[in-house]
Amino acid sequence: MTAPPLPTARVEAVADALYALLPAHVRLVDRDAGGAVRALVGVVALPSAEIDAETDAFYDALFVETAAPAALDAIAALVAATPLHPMPAGAGLDQRAYVGNTIRYRRGKGTARVIEALAADVTGLGAIAVEYFQRLARCNHLLDVRPDRPGTGLLVDGDTAARAGSAVDALPRLLDVRPVTRTHRGRPAGRHNITAVGVHVVRPVVPTFPAPPGASLPASSLSGVPVARPWPVGGTTRPGYVQLGAQPGAPLRLFAPDRRADAGGGRLRQRDLADRLRRLPLHQETDELRRATLEGRPPRLPDRPWFDEAGAPFTVFLRRSGDPRFVRVPPAQVRIANLENPPTPLGARPPATRAYAWFDPGPTDAVPRTGEHPIACAVDPVTGRIVVAQSAPGVADVDEVRVAYGTGLGRAIGAGATDRGDPDQPFEIRDAGVAVDLVWVVDPTQPTGGSAETGSRTVPTLADALAEAATDGAGRRSFVLLARCDVEGPPGGQTTIDVTLPTESEIHVVAAQWRAPLPVPGVDPDPALRGFVIRRGRRFTVDAPLRVLRGTGAADAPAGRLVLDGLELTQGLRLAVRSAAAVDLRYVILRAPGTIALRATGTLTAVRISIDSSVCGPVRLGTTAGPVTGSLTVRDSVLGADGAAGEALTAAELATTLCNVTVLAASSMRELTGTNVVFTEPVTVTRRQSGCLRHSFVAPGSATPRTFRCQPTLALAEAAEAKGGPLTGDEQAAARLAVHPVLTDVAADEPTYAMLHPLCPDAIRSGGEGDVEMGAFARAAFGIAVADLVALFDDYLPVALEAGVIDDTRSAAVATRRNVP
Repeated sequence: MTAPPLPTARVEAVADALYALLPAHVRLVDRDAGGAVRALVGVVALPSAEIDAETDAFYDALFVETAAPAALDAIAALVAATPLHPMPAGAGLDQRAYVGNTIRYRRGKGTARVIEALAADVTGLGAIAVEYFQRLARCNHLLDVRPDRPGTGLLVDGDTAARAGSAVDALPRLLDVRPVTRTHRGRPAGRHNITAVGVHVVRPVVPTFPAPPGASLPASSLSGVPVARPWPVGGTTRPGYVQLGAQPGAPLRLFAPDRRADAGGGRLRQRDLADRLRRLPLHQETDELRRATLEGRPPRLPDRPWFDEAGAPFTVFLRRSGDPRFVRVPPAQVRIANLENPPTPLGARPPATRAYAWFDPGPTDAVPRTGEHPIACAVDPVTGRIVVAQSAPGVADVDEVRVAYGTGLGRAIGAGATDRGDPDQPFEIRDAGVAVDLVWVVDPTQPTGGSAETGSRTVPTLADALAEAATDGAGRRSFVLLARCDVEGPPGGQTTIDVTLPTESEIHVVAAQWRAPLPVPGVDPDPALRGFVIRRGRRFTVDAPLRVLRGTGAADAPAGRLVLDGLELTQGLRLAVRSAAAVDLRYVILRAPGTIALRATGTLTAVRISIDSSVCGPVRLGTTAGPVTGSLTVRDSVLGADGAAGEALTAAELATTLCNVTVLAASSMRELTGTNVVFTEPVTVTRRQSGCLRHSFVAPGSATPRTFRCQPTLALAEAAEAKGGPLTGDEQAAARLAVHPVLTDVAADEPTYAMLHPLCPDAIRSGGEGDVEMGAFARAAFGIAVADLVALFDDYLPVALEAGVIDDTRSAAVATRRNVP
């Protein structure tokens, strides 16, 4: 096999290094004579660079951390690591950690700790291994007291029902002789057997916005901490009432971050897993912190409490009116509350202190004591709502609230703290000569100024940056970098935020950090390098309709290109007549509940629209407003109705390509090429002689082009073959129902939106191309990861024990029942 050619930059670097070995006077003479020696060194440098590359590859192959895929397979064979099923591209998981830890696994095989570590390395998810014989009820007697094995359930702590059925369920159970390895409706048939081990996993990933250190911080230090928007109560905005959800009144479920590293190799606990936060455990901990402070004693907390010094699981920052700095709220001043419904009376706020009573020991009798602990705010981690406490007399009220938190996702899609960097996306901004890129940085905490052409220009608002890009960006590529996790509405007197796109130009609106080059002592700076675009840790919310207009340019000139990356649009995107030749949406949440999220308000010809790793409401392109021709490509995304009547996707004149997409309502298009698509409602394709639909689920009543290994067609064919004849109507309905996708949640505000439910049939969970699941989260490859883990159980379990994987991912309905009180 021929090795790929070396990059030119690497060969030139070797040539420069070799040429530098020559004496300085030789190089000066050679330069004056035309550089013949330098050219000769450039020719010699190629084989030298190839030798260096081979040497580096050989050295890398010696270590599991740096080995190439082929060398990693050799290391796996060396340590007898069982080969795993290859994961799909973009899964973000390979067998490197599994191979590297194989020897460690074998040293501790047969223990629950090793099973947990093995599950984490193979699936990438947090897992708790439960030996169910420890959960079986036992009659205690004085000769053998076992307080960990009671005969009745402990109901005192109030959290028993919330833990039932999960990895931390402590209720005593009777013996269940059904095997844990046999499944019934997607779940283990039996659990509580002497020989059974359950490996409980939680699927959502939790990108987090980290809390910066410090008790008093300027606004510039909180650029990566999202701002809370007003929570409208009773139809009006009330002081002190804020929410983290982008839509008015909508919830945002807070999750604990992944803190498995805190376990230090020991057994995992509930707070170590990236899972939904519940009110009662957080309330018990914050209440104990307050009592300990007032009583002057150390708090009675577990060795790994919920709240830590790094700011997990969430941290609230408050800025009072007239104060330029934010104050960090300690966990003891956070009151955990149920804010599913507004406090009564409307507008009521918690008092600034909370009274406590306790007893201190006295010389003859207990001495009663009382005290008050300050309260800064009430927080509901289940809904993401916050009510700021009443201000003391003479103290200014809170003007702004920011919260560092994490929330769950089936996979890292949509706007959030996730890393959105990709080799195909611009990272370094360089001066290319004639058409120099323009850079605007939107940051109201920094002084306005600078040059968009020679460095970067700082402006206070997105509207300001778009207005300047419309004027100065003709024929160029412009970057509008949203450097803070802020919310922006329309400018005064307007109802929309307009993107005027000059012809033959590009405007990239990106939620990202801007990093200028740092000077390195002894190294000459690169004069062409202006800075770096860091696409992580930022999410910007546009709280107004975003309208794309055609800018200046000749009437027959091609329209420009618009790229939106890392934005959350709460009121939709509108494309005006001839406004754009290409629109790319990356990691975007595009919603307009009750109406159309993406629509064209005029004719668009030969437009190219791309939606990648996004969550979108209804998309209507090519309706009565005018024809829209061209192409539409949707990848790794969810399209839903979002409360609007009609279809989730309408592309009457567009050639549509869907890959790893879940469509939660009816849809129609001209042409369709699809792979790993779930259509929960009928889809209608008008031109069916072209295109193809592969490894997908198609709802009954659909009209599609030719299909390949699609459900329920495949299930109907298998049922007819098993019967040996045609199926009756009831038999056809039963075959369709057996492969119908089951989703965890269908509400766009939920973190488990469009995720496959544990009860989803294997025909959908493993029916995609390459045995991945169908739909938007195909790249997560949960089914493949579980199959790999199950295949390894025989090597690491003691004799006669059997294990099953149990998905503890909770839907909104189940989570609601478990959050009472």
